[in-house]
Amino acid sequence: MFILLDRVTHVMGPVEIALWRFGGGAAVLGFIWWLTQRDYRLSRGEWAKIVFIALVFNAPPQIVLAYLIHQGFGHSFFGPMVAPIPLITILVSIPLLGVWPTGRQLVGVLGGLACMWLIVDDGFDRGMSLTFVALALAIPVASAVCNTIIKWKLGRVPAVPLTTAILIVAGLSLAPLQFSPSAMDALHLANPTTDPTAITWVYLFILGVVGTGLSTAVFVWLILVRGPLFAGMTTYVVPIVSLVWGSFDHERISVQQMAAIAGVLAMVALVQLGSRRESVVVEPAAPEGALVTLPLNAESLAVQPESQVA
Repeated sequence: MFILLDRVTHVMGPVEIALWRFGGGAAVLGFIWWLTQRDYRLSRGEWAKIVFIALVFNAPPQIVLAYLIHQGFGHSFFGPMVAPIPLITILVSIPLLGVWPTGRQLVGVLGGLACMWLIVDDGFDRGMSLTFVALALAIPVASAVCNTIIKWKLGRVPAVPLTTAILIVAGLSLAPLQFSPSAMDALHLANPTTDPTAITWVYLFILGVVGTGLSTAVFVWLILVRGPLFAGMTTYVVPIVSLVWGSFDHERISVQQMAAIAGVLAMVALVQLGSRRESVVVEPAAPEGALVTLPLNAESLAVQPESQVA
């Protein structure tokens, strides 16, 4: 999807792209909701949590990603940025859930983050500013936090209604910004002057219906059924495809990028192999002074329902 997003940014601004993506995704999922679960209604409490998740963890990253890709550093640079999401999820579970990693997992997290520095350093070599790189790193962090909160606070909500609601709220939150030219100019998010072509709308359709709607619903379903760590494992294919497609697109693929991806995957393999020999029951919060370990298997963050956590 990075390659399609790169193409669309040449003729549309980040906010406009995000609106079309949220709108297309919400439309197809809303139709599926009506066909399969039309009697399901979200409660006020669930809506409040959905609004928070959409405003903090969904709308901003979509704008940031399109903005970063539009700067011309190559879409293949951003694919590897999602690789450490499972390792960041382990780290995020400490403040959010009170769950501490095992020694092996801690080594994996620290090693994975060290490998990510290779990508950061590569970004500096390409002429990226510290702010630019920080924005790029904020995307996987936001994803890891969002995935954990969804499982923790909305674990009982079906995937399709949940994803539909998140996309609707995220889209509505961006509408005022899109229709405020002065704010768009101040944030350097103004739309390009080039008119969209027919192929642009095809790209947007794929990005909205498939990349934002159907794939996000499947990803949320994985979070709800198997936990955020297991769902995060699906991101490992993204960097590889991104680098291959970037090479095909004649983008610069550095040795540092390839070494970083290899290192991150090695760190994940390290903690994954160790978790298979552990059978620790995870609790959402540990008593004071107690140490809770966190296996990186399919049930890594199968957090207890909210009613049991409160």
